Amino acid sequence: MHGKDDRGDRHQLQSGQSLTPPAHKPYPTFRSNRLTRITERGGETNRASQNCLAPGRRPDFGQSTFHAPARQLTPQAFERKGMHTSENGRGKPAALALLSSERPRNVRWTEAAGLLFGDWGTSRLYVLGLAFLFAGRTSFWLILLMSLLITAVGWAYKQICRIYPDGGGVYTAARSKSRMLAVIGALLLFADYTVTASLSALDGFHYFGLPVARHVADAGTGTSTEEHVKDAGVEIKIEKEPGGDEVSKLFAWDSPGLWAIFAIIAIGFFNLLGPKHSGGFAMLAAAGMVGITLLIAASALWQVPWKQLPNRIGSPSILWHAPGQAWVAFVSIVLALSGVEAIANLTGVMKKPVARTAALSIWSVTAEVAIFNVILGLCMVAIFPLDRQAHYSDMMAFLAKVYTNKFTGVWGEWLVRIVGGLLLLSATNTAVNGLMSIVYIVSRDGELPAIFQRVNRFGAPWVAAIIATGVPVLILLISHDLESLAALYAIGVIGAVAINITLCSMHPRLRRMRRKVPMLLLGVVLLAIWVTLAFTKLHALVFVTVVMAVGLIARAATKWYQRRHGDRPSLLRQAVHEQLTNDALAQPKILLGTYGSEVLAPAAFAQAKADHATLVVCFIRQIALNVKFENRQLTMDTDTAAVKTFSRFLDMGHRAGVPILPVYDMAPDAAEVMAETAAIYGCTKILIGTSRQGALYHLIKGHFQRRLEAILPPDIQVEVVNPADYPATVEEPPEPEPEHEQAGHKEPATHDH
Repeated sequence: MHGKDDRGDRHQLQSGQSLTPPAHKPYPTFRSNRLTRITERGGETNRASQNCLAPGRRPDFGQSTFHAPARQLTPQAFERKGMHTSENGRGKPAALALLSSERPRNVRWTEAAGLLFGDWGTSRLYVLGLAFLFAGRTSFWLILLMSLLITAVGWAYKQICRIYPDGGGVYTAARSKSRMLAVIGALLLFADYTVTASLSALDGFHYFGLPVARHVADAGTGTSTEEHVKDAGVEIKIEKEPGGDEVSKLFAWDSPGLWAIFAIIAIGFFNLLGPKHSGGFAMLAAAGMVGITLLIAASALWQVPWKQLPNRIGSPSILWHAPGQAWVAFVSIVLALSGVEAIANLTGVMKKPVARTAALSIWSVTAEVAIFNVILGLCMVAIFPLDRQAHYSDMMAFLAKVYTNKFTGVWGEWLVRIVGGLLLLSATNTAVNGLMSIVYIVSRDGELPAIFQRVNRFGAPWVAAIIATGVPVLILLISHDLESLAALYAIGVIGAVAINITLCSMHPRLRRMRRKVPMLLLGVVLLAIWVTLAFTKLHALVFVTVVMAVGLIARAATKWYQRRHGDRPSLLRQAVHEQLTNDALAQPKILLGTYGSEVLAPAAFAQAKADHATLVVCFIRQIALNVKFENRQLTMDTDTAAVKTFSRFLDMGHRAGVPILPVYDMAPDAAEVMAETAAIYGCTKILIGTSRQGALYHLIKGHFQRRLEAILPPDIQVEVVNPADYPATVEEPPEPEPEHEQAGHKEPATHDH
């Protein structure tokens, strides 16, 4: 056994678990007070073990679909229905292919930054106008506060990406605390992506110049005409009734809401062809947004009347004189935060070191968004007069019209309109894809009905696609006003981000209080924003309540169905079942103990292959407590370190042609566990490594090899191996002959679920 105790993030367990011991040979006698007597009735023990079955039989894992562990909420997580081929072309069993598959870490910081900028950067297309709608010339200070909040959230998610290098979205962070809390976080993200799709598509067609009548009227009005324009002033106005003409004309041919519905339906059909890699397109979209931003900023900075600008910006004292209204106005524009959830989920495919890649992508986007939002806010309030409601849905296009007309004519404005509209439709596609991902992944984790896992011939979950398309369309049918959708948008994203930051503020890997305290304070601020939205935007509260109610009812129904029909076996148990044949149970066995290390794997596979033996991999949690304690029961399916270790050994065993029998236990003395396991399973040999512990450790605990040999029966050997004597990789066995398949080895059935 490898002597180094790989503690890391390990959890302690209460009881051991193992699979069925064979009955092909008598169980030897052994010398240990802890080891239990094995009865002649077939391998029953009196120690806690939830998965001991009758000896001589293969474990019955039932007939069910795959139950994958929690994956990251990204569209790439379900890009393929399954991977059934190993690197050299040998077919893998279906469950092992899913269990051992790892997405390549090929996302550079520039691509990750492009995906983040696709949300944060494009949000200025509607955030600037909404800020001016609510606060008029005082909106500059709200935009400045919003930039500071984005900077703080960017810093917090930099820490989250460092803590969770394999995926750090709210679903992952909350799942480590509570499955229910994880589902709540996922439902909040569902609400966020739903409104993102609706709002982005709607505003995209505003930028394309719809409705035509209003655009033609605006085109006929000169930008310098002041007598017919009512300036917004500095007053903060929270309430705005949606325009009756806009609401009543949803089904007009030039209605932005109607065209947004058609666009979402078309995007939904497009996603039925399967998600594609979007890093390159995200970078192109980000470059387009940066381009039109620089065009407006470069044209405007030398035209801004800097001497008159202080008089055109509302005094910050207004915020102190009416703090309640100022706070509600600020809360109403906190929209552009959901992109950080996307980048947190991307850490599993980022190039290593993940912390550096995430930091570069987050800080580059944060700097651009924070700085240029403030600059564009200055350019906006510098225009006088400017009506509060005239251009809140296409403010960037209006800025281009005012500042670039001298250089580009109408082409500058239409360039911004076309590029901005396409970017917003791209954000709609990303949101629809994210909705499909959430529904599919949560269903794969057994939290929603299995019907959401059904995929079409292209590998796309078609039931999830129907939901991802239908719900945003339903939202647009009910509400197709930009301000109302903005309120619905904020309550979802703020809730998800607040949960993630608050939970991660207590994570031990933050280590220092200078990280924990600011993150906790930021979480409290975000929770305060969420509560404010709930009390001031009742329609938003109703919306998120409906989403939560439907989602939690579906989860309760799923759990009831699972209790009635039995829990599905985990993906790990299915992978064990696929490769553990009756012949594997009957042949000799070699035991290898591990705390999670794979250093002895090449030596173990070499000896097992030479002896035509099954390799018993015994994962042991060693604790030193003299009292029993109650804690959440972890199993070989829920212990993350055990799942990773067994998955890796199953993959290596498949490549080496060696069957793997996993055993999982926790005890104060690893030597006794290994001796008991070797006796129960009739192992002929135990492989251990050279100890790395010092003289003081051996003085206190004793020498591991001598303690193990003292309690083993004489016919079980203990062999010390040196990993340096064996190659570091496992050779692939030759491809089996076709007639060998016909002799009883059937290909695993694939599932469409």
